[in-house]
Amino acid sequence: MTTQTPEKRQEIADELRELQAQMLECLDQAKRLIEQSGQHTTLQRAEAYWLAHARIALTNNHGYLGGSMCSMEDTIDEFAGSEDDED
Repeated sequence: MTTQTPEKRQEIADELRELQAQMLECLDQAKRLIEQSGQHTTLQRAEAYWLAHARIALTNNHGYLGGSMCSMEDTIDEFAGSEDDED
């Protein structure tokens, strides 16, 4: 495994954080589109299943019961805060 400098790890963490924000915005946009359709049952199903699963996989700040074994946020935190990978 290659050891990366703290600056490189922070650069990776920053880029991942930007991607995370974009993906969360896409989820919000998808939810708004479904809301605008007026199909309440479809929105409820999306919120209960795929919207929730995607948000839980991306962030630990999601408002749902439970969580992901390793969210994208956990991965970002590992890059931002670790000296070396444990593997």
